[in-house]
Amino acid sequence: MRILALVACLCLASPTACKNSDADPVPASRAVSVPASSDPTGADLVEGAVIASFEKVGGVRLYKLIEVKYFPPPMSDALIMIAYTEKGADYAEAARLWNKGGLSIVVTRVDVQRNVFRQRDYRVLSNEPVTDADRNAKPTEP
Repeated sequence: MRILALVACLCLASPTACKNSDADPVPASRAVSVPASSDPTGADLVEGAVIASFEKVGGVRLYKLIEVKYFPPPMSDALIMIAYTEKGADYAEAARLWNKGGLSIVVTRVDVQRNVFRQRDYRVLSNEPVTDADRNAKPTEP
């Protein structure tokens, strides 16, 4: 009886906790979570990384790293990414946007040096294969 009362309290306190999770399932291959931190050296910035990064103008933008051009020290590796239009208010919302899918592309080629990008507040949400569609992406028309 106590367990039933506890379950009822939890459902009343948090209506979303008792929703049917099968109503809008996220494919297991697409489900991502937010790590506690990023690698301070930028070693987690590898081809296929799905990245959420705070923007100076606000919000958390999503990127997919489609290519890394490696250079010997003292040079820094070049990161080539796709930037998506949709932004979250925080990492958790950005992860939900990625899980949902159907994002529109704002820029198909963002070039940045690893030593510059690693100084940003970012998280690698997942690592996915880079497809021909990624490599040949075009900006989404509004």
